[in-house]
Amino acid sequence: MWKGIISKFGRFVVNVLLIVVTFSYAMFQGGFVSWFLFYTLIPFLLYSLLLHFVPLRIEEVRREIQPARLERGDIASVTVHFINKTWFPLAFLTIREIGLDDDMVEKMKGSSNVFFVGLKRNFSWTYEIPDLERGVIEFSALQFTFTDLFGWTVRHKFAVQKQKVMVYPKITKMKYREMRRQFDQGVVLAPFAFMKDTSMATGVRDYQAGDRFSWIHWKSFAKDETLRTKDFEVRHSQEALLVLDATVKSHFEESLELAASVLQTIVDHQGDVSFFIAGEEQTFYSHLKRGQLERIMRQLAMVKASDSKNIELLLTKEGKTLDSFILLFTGELSDSLRSFFKNHGRKTKGIICFVVASKQEEQLRMKGDYYNVKIVPITKPMFSEVFTEVLKP
Repeated sequence: MWKGIISKFGRFVVNVLLIVVTFSYAMFQGGFVSWFLFYTLIPFLLYSLLLHFVPLRIEEVRREIQPARLERGDIASVTVHFINKTWFPLAFLTIREIGLDDDMVEKMKGSSNVFFVGLKRNFSWTYEIPDLERGVIEFSALQFTFTDLFGWTVRHKFAVQKQKVMVYPKITKMKYREMRRQFDQGVVLAPFAFMKDTSMATGVRDYQAGDRFSWIHWKSFAKDETLRTKDFEVRHSQEALLVLDATVKSHFEESLELAASVLQTIVDHQGDVSFFIAGEEQTFYSHLKRGQLERIMRQLAMVKASDSKNIELLLTKEGKTLDSFILLFTGELSDSLRSFFKNHGRKTKGIICFVVASKQEEQLRMKGDYYNVKIVPITKPMFSEVFTEVLKP
């Protein structure tokens, strides 16, 4: 604060001294040249002097961020709109964001902009943030800097404009088909499709968020004006549990995106599935409904991997996962995960473990012969083929 006050006072003194010096020079020197110099500079000096005292009014500041839903790796286009209601004609205006992370500022394209204001009122400024990271972008304030033509006077004005934007995991579109569980021991369990047979309604239940419009039972609605939904028979479906391993940092972003994409695909096909995040903060979602998916995606946008937890202990805690068929997503086949396969694989209805790896790592066979467990190394280009190619019997 004191630095700003001293700087402002120093610039004011410099303006006054320039007026005094040029006038004294013209008085003592005389002649056309000295007076011409004085009369040429005096408009700029007086403008600079007045700019010290003019009240600056920047109003109706707002941001527009496109696209509305951001995913990891996207480019965010941010447009700032504002109105200049200052009665005094201004020369130059520079605007920039303050409070953003340094790494983000370095990536920004057009991180600041200069306007020649004059009497113009409406302004807009657009910049881009490429290669977004998963998480939350917190915008805090904008700094407006006003100067005269020669930079003798500099004024700052801050507009607090707090805004939070969520950057979700990257969702890969997948070709969906029925999966069959097949393991190295040759055991082929019953297929599961995560789908309901909508050709046969077995009953009526209360409407829940995420139910299809075509499932509404209109006859019961006509009687008492209460929304109810047809309940359908589940076709050879068995409970499945998706597990995200957040206890290893290796390839965590890729394994998280794979888990989110598989989860999104299953829910889109009305699948009966549960979801478990195994990490520093454990979260378990049982029998997901479509209405819960957005909440999970928001949590996946924030979750971080931690090496301080043991995946075996998390999976066996309270026995939540041992009676399910498990689809597990990890970035590393850790010792604790191998121990879980060895000690508890028989107790489950089957485990398919997706180990996200680079191309070089994928060529090295993921060693491990565990009963009732299938280990599938997978690279990012293979994500879209999880249901159709990766898990072929």
